[in-house]
Amino acid sequence: MEFKQIFSDNLAYSVARFSSYERGKEYFEDGLVEKIWKEGNEYKAIVQGTKRYHVSMKFEDEELIFECNCPYEMEGVCKHVVAAIFAFTKDEKFISKNPENEKDKEKQSIENLLNQATDIQLRAFTGKFLKKHSSFTNDLQIFLHGQKQTPVTITQYKTKFKNKLNELDLSDLIQVWYSQGEDYYGDGYEPYSDTETLGEIADEYIEEAEKYNENQNQGEALKIYQALFESFGEKKMSLNGEKEELKDWFLEEMDKIFLQYVNTLQKTNNKNLKEIGIIYLCRLLEQQPYDVEQYNISSGLKNVIFTKDDAKIGLSVLVKTAAKKILTIPESSLLTYLYFLTEDYERFEKISLLNLKENPNIVLGLLKYYYQNNRKNETMDIAQKVLNQISSKKHDDFSYFEYPVNYLDLEIEIRKFLKTVFSPEINYSDNINNAEQLFLRTQSLSDYKELIKMYKNIEEKQKFWHEMKDYFSQRDKIKTIFKVFRLENKKEEVLNLIIKYPDSDCFPDMITFVQKEFPEQCFSTYKKKIEQILLETKVEKYEQAAYHLKRIKQIGKTQEFSNFLRWIKDTYWRRRKLLEELKSV
Repeated sequence: MEFKQIFSDNLAYSVARFSSYERGKEYFEDGLVEKIWKEGNEYKAIVQGTKRYHVSMKFEDEELIFECNCPYEMEGVCKHVVAAIFAFTKDEKFISKNPENEKDKEKQSIENLLNQATDIQLRAFTGKFLKKHSSFTNDLQIFLHGQKQTPVTITQYKTKFKNKLNELDLSDLIQVWYSQGEDYYGDGYEPYSDTETLGEIADEYIEEAEKYNENQNQGEALKIYQALFESFGEKKMSLNGEKEELKDWFLEEMDKIFLQYVNTLQKTNNKNLKEIGIIYLCRLLEQQPYDVEQYNISSGLKNVIFTKDDAKIGLSVLVKTAAKKILTIPESSLLTYLYFLTEDYERFEKISLLNLKENPNIVLGLLKYYYQNNRKNETMDIAQKVLNQISSKKHDDFSYFEYPVNYLDLEIEIRKFLKTVFSPEINYSDNINNAEQLFLRTQSLSDYKELIKMYKNIEEKQKFWHEMKDYFSQRDKIKTIFKVFRLENKKEEVLNLIIKYPDSDCFPDMITFVQKEFPEQCFSTYKKKIEQILLETKVEKYEQAAYHLKRIKQIGKTQEFSNFLRWIKDTYWRRRKLLEELKSV
């Protein structure tokens, strides 16, 4: 598929709410898309908003799959993704540019220069450079120190970091915290403050630790991260009165520091460092000295414990936790993981069964264990028990969470696993039902394509279509129904969707799909949609109306379109902004 056929104005409009579409277009036109590139099958962009946001896009079964690290949580894509789509649409020349390739060229150029220089020349250049740029002296010291840890202790690092935090004006910091917020979809105003923020302080020392990391000195980096984490934790615990408002900010930075600690511990090949790190994390889990989320610590431990020996170290510390009759969700997740690694299957199964109701996440490990040991009946019984538990949960539009259990994701994982358990012949009806429910949850065309291969006749598929239409229409997921009928080339079904759901996000795409076969019905329905939009005397609706007028023109009913346009101008001649918008397009 050609590049120009992948990205378009139409794509941006079809995947975004109109407000996001408008703001994203403005972002692009204002030059806020800093760079775009292609990496494998992914299209990436950096977009400047309140912060620099990273956008990643790819296509699966003609559907746009996207990610953006902004806080947007509404329907459709955010304005940053829209801006990136416009950038790829308008700037094809950048698509082949990959920053990694540029870095490789730069690295090779530096190596060539170093090979040309003598030791004396390099020493002379380094001396002159450091005199002009003294800030790099510390970098050189870190480099020369190699992998050997410095004599600075964790306590000494903590004293340094705590002194820095104690210098902060907390009253001023509260005002900065209030003003920072998220990347609002409002006027974007941010009050100026020269107060050093918690994020800037944390980043300063994280950067120092990362320099040790780059030099393979994970021991020093771990000391810095632990001291920084504990300094922030102790300062957080000392906050009272109105200063307690800052606790969330401290926790936010502590989460960031903790993640760096875990990532560093993952990298190290030093057994002693690994053991010290595992013991430290296990003690954090049991003591929770700074009210840190158990879930984060448990997840961190699972990310650094890979071997049977690692797991034994963890269990030797978690004696109190293992002896508890009632476990928290993070505790039961961690203990089942550790007991499985140490091959203590009796305790693994016991804890799994006792905690399955409160922590259904652990069912996946139990299912795999039963299945690997030819306990197929127990596998299906336990899977069905948890699926029944999930189905009893109240949910709205799949956004049903009991933190940190995501029931939707869990159900999808269970159903994917059951695909390997069911026999297509012996368990035909169960297999079909599982595949149908899997598609309804994932809305993935790949799952739908697998499903229709299983049916023995067309009647079974048509029966499922009725269930599918009812299911997704109740959840306002018309686009998923459209994807299926577009795949099946069922144009009459799509026309019915157009007539019944003119306000759906995919309305323009559905029109495009069937307009050759049903021009009269498409034009009539589209005309009513535009008339409805123009009933509201809102300037922000005029660009939306103009966009749809461009789309209705493509249906090809030239005379009808001319009459309709004339009617709009005659009816709304007092709306100067509307007429200007129509003129511009």
